Amino acid sequence: MNVLLVLYASVLILLQLVAINGNGFSTQYRGHTQHPTLAGHCYYEELDLAVPLNGEILPVNHEDYCVKVLCADDYLLMIKHCEPQPFPLPGCQLSSGNFGVQFPECCPQLECPTRA
Repeated sequence: MNVLLVLYASVLILLQLVAINGNGFSTQYRGHTQHPTLAGHCYYEELDLAVPLNGEILPVNHEDYCVKVLCADDYLLMIKHCEPQPFPLPGCQLSSGNFGVQFPECCPQLECPTRA
């Protein structure tokens, strides 16, 4: 019985650590993204962006887009974006993203009430 309690407590602690660690970031990869008319650039179709080879763009003011877009020398497009926290702490909530600032500051943030 003690083993089960220790295991249960360990799982709860692990879930809380995951919740506290902040936003996780994930990366999507897309190959063959050479810009159709602009040499030496990748093309990010969703936002109609030309990204220079071996360069990056941090777009702002695009509703629902909080990303960092990178273009590798083989026209591989890497899109880094934020994900919401899977287990917010009790009494806390995720803020809306602020699409007027660059990645990663545009990601939703965990907001918890301050204690007096």
